[in-house]
Amino acid sequence: MLGSNAWDAPQALAEAQEVLNERAQIIRAGSIWQTPAWGFEGPDFLNQVLEAHWEEPLEALMAWALEVEKRLGRVRNPSATTYENRRMDIDLILWSGGEYRVDSVVVPHPRMEIRRFVLHPLAEHWGEWQHPIQKCTVSELLTRCSDENLIHLHQTTEN
Repeated sequence: MLGSNAWDAPQALAEAQEVLNERAQIIRAGSIWQTPAWGFEGPDFLNQVLEAHWEEPLEALMAWALEVEKRLGRVRNPSATTYENRRMDIDLILWSGGEYRVDSVVVPHPRMEIRRFVLHPLAEHWGEWQHPIQKCTVSELLTRCSDENLIHLHQTTEN
């Protein structure tokens, strides 16, 4: 999942997709959704779910995602105690193999079921995906989610 709350968020999402596609074959890109910042005060985020084909271990994908974030201008503040604004955030949410836990890579994302900004975009194309731990679909997780943050389809302005 891609996320950005930078002033040029639509461009950042497009750049991330292009760079990720250098090593991961993007199969499908969901719509772009706008949501309030979650866990801190900041500009709204644009989020987009990508489905990609990846042959290597997920640790390599996570390392690639972190490299892409950095290439696109993400600066991590090691002393931050809360979430912060970011030009690019890339999270691994799902994996076709179900559950994956190696080192710092945990899939499905351990907090996906409490975040409407994750579940709503996922439900667009992947609503029937079965959560291997929760034993229910993404659509069912969305109906149970207590997160009340609003999410809506991002409207682009084309000239």
